[in-house]
Amino acid sequence: MNIQIFGTKKSNDTKKAERFFKERGIKYQFVDLSLGSDPLTEILKA
Repeated sequence: MNIQIFGTKKSNDTKKAERFFKERGIKYQFVDLSLGSDPLTEILKA
């Protein structure tokens, strides 16, 4: 199973989610929605 986190690096909720998975040694993929492109396009690419 692949876990994906969608958010921004500045978001506290995103930081909490990343910390949760790191502490448990669970691999995840981060999709940064603050890159200026359309968020829907980023979600469809992932």
